[in-house]
Amino acid sequence: MLLGACVPSPSPAASSREVLALFADPPREYSTAPLWVWNDRLTEDQVRSTLRDLAGQKVLQAFVHPRPGLMTPYLSEEWFRLWRAALDEAKALDMSLWIYDESSYPSGFAGGLVPEALPESRGLGLVLEEVGSPPAWSEASLGVYRLRDGGFEDVTREVREARERKPLPEGRYLVARVARAPDSPWHGGKCYVDLLRPGVTEKFLEITLGAYKRAVGAELGKRIPGIFTDEPHIRPAGGLPWTEGLPAAFEKRWGYGLLASLPSLVRPLGDWKRVRHDYYKLLLEQFIERWAKPYHDACEKEGLELTGHYWEHEWPRCLLVPDNMALYAWQQRPAIDILMNRYDEGPHGQFGNARAVRELSSVANQLGLRRTLCEVYGAAGWELRFEDMKRIADWLFALGVNSLDEHLSYVTIRGARKRDHPQSFSYHEPWWDAYHVRATYAARLSAALSQGDQIQPFLLLEPTTTAWLYQADPAHASRLEEIGARFQKLVMSLEAAQVEYDLGCEDIVARHGSVSVRRLKVGKRGYRAVILPPFLESLSSRTAELLDELTATGGTVVLCGEFPPLVDGRPSEKVGAPGAPLPVGWERVEPEGLQGFLSKLTSDGFAVRRAPGDRGILFHHRRRLSDGEILFLANTSDAAPASGTVVTPARGMERWDIETGKVAPAAFRAAAGGIELPFELPPSGSLLVFLSWEPREPAPVRDADRRTVAPAGPLVARRLEPNVLALDYADVAAGGESLERVHVHRAAGFAFRKNGLDRNPWESAVQLGDEFIRRTFPPESGVRVTYRFTVEREVPASLDVVVERPDLYAVKLNGTELSARAGSWWLDRSFGRLEARSAAKVGENVLELAASPFTVYHEIEAAYVIGDFGVKAADSGFAIVPEERLEPGPWKDQLLPLYGAGVAYRQDFDLPAPSGRRSYRVRLPSWHGSVARVSVNGRVAGYIEAPPYERDVTGCVMEGRNAIEVVVTGTLKNTLGPHHAGPGLGSAWPAMFQKAPERGPPPGESYATVGYGLMEPFVLEEER
Repeated sequence: MLLGACVPSPSPAASSREVLALFADPPREYSTAPLWVWNDRLTEDQVRSTLRDLAGQKVLQAFVHPRPGLMTPYLSEEWFRLWRAALDEAKALDMSLWIYDESSYPSGFAGGLVPEALPESRGLGLVLEEVGSPPAWSEASLGVYRLRDGGFEDVTREVREARERKPLPEGRYLVARVARAPDSPWHGGKCYVDLLRPGVTEKFLEITLGAYKRAVGAELGKRIPGIFTDEPHIRPAGGLPWTEGLPAAFEKRWGYGLLASLPSLVRPLGDWKRVRHDYYKLLLEQFIERWAKPYHDACEKEGLELTGHYWEHEWPRCLLVPDNMALYAWQQRPAIDILMNRYDEGPHGQFGNARAVRELSSVANQLGLRRTLCEVYGAAGWELRFEDMKRIADWLFALGVNSLDEHLSYVTIRGARKRDHPQSFSYHEPWWDAYHVRATYAARLSAALSQGDQIQPFLLLEPTTTAWLYQADPAHASRLEEIGARFQKLVMSLEAAQVEYDLGCEDIVARHGSVSVRRLKVGKRGYRAVILPPFLESLSSRTAELLDELTATGGTVVLCGEFPPLVDGRPSEKVGAPGAPLPVGWERVEPEGLQGFLSKLTSDGFAVRRAPGDRGILFHHRRRLSDGEILFLANTSDAAPASGTVVTPARGMERWDIETGKVAPAAFRAAAGGIELPFELPPSGSLLVFLSWEPREPAPVRDADRRTVAPAGPLVARRLEPNVLALDYADVAAGGESLERVHVHRAAGFAFRKNGLDRNPWESAVQLGDEFIRRTFPPESGVRVTYRFTVEREVPASLDVVVERPDLYAVKLNGTELSARAGSWWLDRSFGRLEARSAAKVGENVLELAASPFTVYHEIEAAYVIGDFGVKAADSGFAIVPEERLEPGPWKDQLLPLYGAGVAYRQDFDLPAPSGRRSYRVRLPSWHGSVARVSVNGRVAGYIEAPPYERDVTGCVMEGRNAIEVVVTGTLKNTLGPHHAGPGLGSAWPAMFQKAPERGPPPGESYATVGYGLMEPFVLEEER
């Protein structure tokens, strides 16, 4: 049986002509698809308007993602009424909507509905603790073992029958007990579940997928392509994975008792390698049979693609998921997540961890699954720029991802929601009007790199079954990490050398492996050689059989370490004496010499040769079509260019422009046996070319002469949006008590506690049914919040205050009541904008919010002052001062420390009459921002996002005076923070926003902000 059998999908394009039709105008199935966060008491208008926002930026798919902050009861009639409205709007916009299968995550508990309906589903864990004296037996006990030098004695019976037996002597004992998953706000006040328990997955699917079938079943497999599952795992109660029937299943599977062997799981005692292998092997089999396969099959039946991800960043730790590669085989569109914007090539890294992505693409390649997905950008912070997005996306596409799922797109950012692993792909962002640039770019790459076939000549076996031998044992923690580090180093060396290979999962090899002459086949792919990495200690019996068959037919096994001494965790008969000759067909190659050895085994004439001293971080991806090959090159370095030469037996080459969808000749040259293309990619640069079997003419070689055009006047800069002062400290009074000068996060917790709740119910918590929104409070309950800000010298001509949900409060400034103007908002449609100039004064200003009775909607957050003024750092926070003229340089140094919108920079240029011999481009020598928009004479010429930081404007200039404007857009980092957890750029987790001095505000200079702006005047260059 072919695991992961596909939902019917478009056939791969057979020729470059067919691919180009998709590339020029990608259909919606290649669009990016953000996790569209439903996190409010939603209205139909919110649902429809946010979908229109997405479609307006060429985002034509979305995953409907329930998440903390959701007030609409999950899976209720109200929920599905909104779902039907969303589907109606999606049809009008020609969008696809995907199901996200959980209320928050990890998948499996259905927002608390599964444990509520099935109490016995509560998750379990195996805990083994050492004690210094004989323990007493308890209801949770599984076994007790007396530890002795080099061994242990099972004294379970003696402890259980302690009253009838002689007391046990003092000494070291290991106690095994069952832990039960606790109830928590994150799980709707319930618990996470035991996915290994028979019936739990079925109950989960009945509650979730069953509800969607009843409500919107006609659209399953149509307007609703599939369903996303998020981080399901088998360690719900800490300790080691456990389920009630595990001992009986273990004995049936392996022929000996698990309970008598439990110490071997955490100590190197007894036949510990065999026990650990058998334990994790059984866990993997049960996870597949009791979760992954039923879920896959249920989706297959409904015509849905199962996608979403497991927790792949733990490897080589295997407690949450015994083998994540094995689980990908049970998804129609296997997926991973890559969070944050911090490049890290280590085993537990995310962006930069090529192994994690290569695992995904290898499984898809082997099983003929043409689409892969990555949940991307999450927790990268409000400061994420377009260049960062491009750099991360290019890296993913080069490694085999071909669907992007942005994390996240919020319906609202009010309350705690703005701290939920930002940024947001939504109207809140100052760069949102330009996002179609990124969305279209990603869709074109998705369309191109989903076609054809990726043919890899080598299989690198991942040593997961070896890693099983060293789990959960303090004595072997360093060994486990060394296994991961050495394998990671080998993977990264192959990537750097541009070796083409897949990773091998032994579970998938066992289920789909076979041998033909000189090839190990795994599903649809055949490999000329199999590479065994350093520290590989144990093979599965099926892998060992296939390697014997491979070498018997003339295939090659490359050994980068010692001959593996174990099969299925047991000593192998094939182990020879140290230094003894290897079996026929085996070759011992040190990792440092692996690239050179493998190059002798390749024969198709293709190579990517790095230039000497190249300091870039280069990746490539090649796909075979009927008339040639698609090649994508990506430089992941944001500091150094990457250069080299592509060598190919093709007869021609075209450059496919990802930004425009157009095709142009490439600057290739003839070479022995084919052609070659010299390339130099700037930092964060990429290149997509088609290598044609048919002849093509190369691009003409021309020596261009560039000169800088002198401006006809000075550079003029203007702020496009109101300046902003965030008031993130306040006084708060509730329940007869008060706090002064505390951070708003602390104030919010105080207000909820003093009104009878133990916490903000919308922060890192899930509502079960309508338990929170139906909550009422006594008439005398309430809250009063007081913010203060200082105006120096004069009250600005334009000054408003912004309050989240002003309809919930009586708002006063200096004792004067303020009213929100109908329909007037700032940043978020629930952030009311109140005119404040008439009530403001020079000196200290007091903004007061009062509410009674209290409600669950009263989340205390920062207030904002916006208008035409400057913001100056003070000893305590900031002060409002008169604004100053803007010049090139960081905005934060020009009285705009918390501003994140746009600044327009304009210069005039006098140009001659247009000529075919001249071209013009705008270049930014030094700047920092999310994206820059270039306009000429009021017409948008395009955007600048990544090196070489230039934009061709030839088609927009005219004879005479030309006004050129560059709008540099910032981000919400300076406005929304985190401000007090240190700079922390590239990573933004909720707890970072909660860190702040106990009393404040602290000095304004101490706020962590980023210097956005045009640092030098832009230049106009003429090229002849």
